[in-house]
Amino acid sequence: MSDFSSIAPGVTTGGNISIGEFSAVSLGANVIHGIKIGKHSVIGTGSTVLTNIDDYVVAYGTPAKIIRERKDGDKYL
Repeated sequence: MSDFSSIAPGVTTGGNISIGEFSAVSLGANVIHGIKIGKHSVIGTGSTVLTNIDDYVVAYGTPAKIIRERKDGDKYL
């Protein structure tokens, strides 16, 4: 976990993962072993992350897909 990143309650990880600065993994998400979540990214509630997530995106679903991009200063929701 990098500085200012967060993991909500109920998140399950399958082993070693990397979470970039200012990123958030929401309630009940599942992240498999070896996944890298980029800087300033948000993983939606209940999502299952099977592939690496780029910087500055919001990803949601099972499997998690990028649904939009973020910019510096955007609010998390």
